[in-house]
Amino acid sequence: MTRAAGGIRLIVNADDFGLSEAVNRAVIEAHENGIVTSTSIMAGGAAFEHAAALAARCPTLDVGVHLTLTEQRPVAQSVPSLVGADGQFAPHATDFAKRWLRGAIVLADVRTELDAQIRRVRAHGVEPTHLDGHQHVHVLPGIARVVAELAREHGIRAVRVPMERPRGYMLKDLGGLKRLAEQIALGMFGALSPLKHLRRVDRFVGFYFGGRLNEQNLRTVIERLPVRKTVELMCHPGLEDPASPYAHWHYAWAAETAALMSPRIRELIRAHDVRLIGYRDV
Repeated sequence: MTRAAGGIRLIVNADDFGLSEAVNRAVIEAHENGIVTSTSIMAGGAAFEHAAALAARCPTLDVGVHLTLTEQRPVAQSVPSLVGADGQFAPHATDFAKRWLRGAIVLADVRTELDAQIRRVRAHGVEPTHLDGHQHVHVLPGIARVVAELAREHGIRAVRVPMERPRGYMLKDLGGLKRLAEQIALGMFGALSPLKHLRRVDRFVGFYFGGRLNEQNLRTVIERLPVRKTVELMCHPGLEDPASPYAHWHYAWAAETAALMSPRIRELIRAHDVRLIGYRDV
């Protein structure tokens, strides 16, 4: 764990780099013209090679690996316990968790797949600054141990432990109670995880507003950042993409991108003595 010497040190990490070209372009734009300092790339994403090429031209952007065991296709050739008859991963983290609870997930397959993802990222010229996980399944017991081992084997210093503390504003919207319950469950897994012994930030924020981090919600988060801490803010920038196969996520991609580039948000960051850093600074 690393601690800020003074003020607030903030990593703004854009997830899902490599998911689509619309997401990739928004990540770069929100870095070059906004507050995004870091991203995490999906080795099995449909636009992975496009993302890797963009990253090569943007050396100021930290790039980690967005370890993926749901929704996409595997990178490794044979991981039978992780895929269905269609050759795809489980369609959602809840489906994956059910299989994990039944003991149907073979950890040797998890290791094979996640190692292959890290190796593919590195083979495309990206040296990962950190590891995190798509839909956060990397914190599940057993899987977290594999991730910790792979981090050490690949010399990757930092890892995300998605433990966002409940805050009062999260209780004001009854529609957000399910999200809050998921957040608390993630926090419990994180507290028991071997990942917490690796290098990480002091605090993590952004899960509660995941996919809906518009300017108002982003302002709410920034105004409540803990002082004298190093914090990671998870975000999901993107561009309008009517043909996206991920429309069912109901993410406010364009609104999030606009918020991350808002001059008002930059002014708020200055007012709160927030210093933007990347994962290479952890």
